[in-house]
Amino acid sequence: MKEILLIFFQGTIILFTIASTLLAGYSLQNKFRLRNVRLNWRAGKMKGYPLFATLFLGLIGALSLVVYLIKDVPNFPIFAAYFWIGGMWFISSYLASKHYITDHGIVKNLNEPSQTIPWFQIMDFVEREYGSGSEFTFTYSEMDKSLTQGYKQLRLFVPQGKRKAFKKVLSLKLKSQFEEETIPNIDLRKIQED
Repeated sequence: MKEILLIFFQGTIILFTIASTLLAGYSLQNKFRLRNVRLNWRAGKMKGYPLFATLFLGLIGALSLVVYLIKDVPNFPIFAAYFWIGGMWFISSYLASKHYITDHGIVKNLNEPSQTIPWFQIMDFVEREYGSGSEFTFTYSEMDKSLTQGYKQLRLFVPQGKRKAFKKVLSLKLKSQFEEETIPNIDLRKIQED
């Protein structure tokens, strides 16, 4: 029974090593496939880095160091595989957690190109300033859906260092959509009299 579990464990590690390598390769391929990137910035939960992948990589790195220091030679390949899995997970998570602003639109998820929001779908946006940056809330409609069914919002936090450049891109891409719209003059006194 012990031998069967060992074979299962080794097979699982090999499977995860291959899967994590393919995922990191897919993420890198999608990153290099992006065209006309105007801006990008880190958006992970741990100072811009993905939280769980960073913690996993740090833990495996520390345990690998312990295995190396106590010279536990039979476990070297296992920890090398774990370290590889952690590294590939970190690469794919890091690339997926970044925000990319392109000439085409806002890339919500690097690994899901269909989730990119083209500029022409954005109906409105609001900016809320914070000390470390600004949060932009975009309202947009999905293609091939009615306005009530396809109405969505995207909240995007822009760090202070990227705010000016981001607003410039917004001005270039969205100004023509919004400048034709005028707010009607409403005389509240006249409405109240009627």
